[in-house]
Amino acid sequence: MSNCTNVIKRCMSQGLNLLLIGYHGVGKTQMVLEESKCQGLRMKYYSSPTLDPWPDLVGIPVPVETKGGSKKEGKELQFIRPADVEDAEIMFFDELNRAHPKVINAVLEAIQFHRINGKPLPSLKMVWAAINPPDDIYDVNELDPVVVDRFHVHLQVPANPSVSYYTKKAGISSHVAKALVTWWQRDLDDNLRQMISPRRLEYMGQNYSKGLDIRYSVPPSIKAPLQYLMRRIEGKILLPFELTRQTLITNQAEIISEMEDNLDAMLAVNERLLAWPDVIPQCVNLFLAMTSELQAKLLTNSNIKRALINLGRQGRNGEQNLRPLADRLAAMGILR
Repeated sequence: MSNCTNVIKRCMSQGLNLLLIGYHGVGKTQMVLEESKCQGLRMKYYSSPTLDPWPDLVGIPVPVETKGGSKKEGKELQFIRPADVEDAEIMFFDELNRAHPKVINAVLEAIQFHRINGKPLPSLKMVWAAINPPDDIYDVNELDPVVVDRFHVHLQVPANPSVSYYTKKAGISSHVAKALVTWWQRDLDDNLRQMISPRRLEYMGQNYSKGLDIRYSVPPSIKAPLQYLMRRIEGKILLPFELTRQTLITNQAEIISEMEDNLDAMLAVNERLLAWPDVIPQCVNLFLAMTSELQAKLLTNSNIKRALINLGRQGRNGEQNLRPLADRLAAMGILR
């Protein structure tokens, strides 16, 4: 998401028209609103599906008397529209591909010529929009290629839930935020990750913090493995297999992934290695993935210590895959 933020900053500072494309709840609107505020720009925000092109953009025609001069006396129409439209430095059309075709036409003129119905918008520097990608999930239309072509930059915004955002801005406790993000990344398939947006995760965390059962935060039509989420929140080990000698050797990538955010998983692996020192030569990566305190605990077992020292010496003698072990043991003062 940091790359998206950098693109948004640069485009806004240079007055470029930007089209953001991404699934619902990924933070498109939030990033634009925050950056425009940061840069001190006057923004006119529109929710495109509810936008009426006449009162909101073009203006309401009002007959005005004309008197003498170069014009004949009589009446002419003047289009009166909200003052903040005239004053806007940036216009942002959210969910533009849900808008009525008349709205699209008005937006096209604003993008291309910085005017509406032929009348210039004197303060306007850029026009931005956000759309959802048309697919089986969204009931949206393809945006007219003529409109798409008027945007200088097209930015794909991926779903990327952030523990930092949930803790600092959404007020969710760190262990719940970590559980939510890990659950979304590891326990959901691609289809569920599209249906459960980062915004939905935020609601889930906030509601849980208020004492609501987590299942009430997910629409009933979404069949998500909430039991896995609760186990993560409770800090329980979550592996789809039993920790045996064989799985310690053959499933190390999955075990290490779980250990990254789950101390209980790391403790369970530590206990198994202490019980089965014979598997240590095949489980060097598990050892390296542990905290220094748990590594020191393993080294209290003389058989494990001897096996690791022998492996570390092989790393010193040219076994590249064992070099990280040699460096780690040297840093601990075990290998000289």
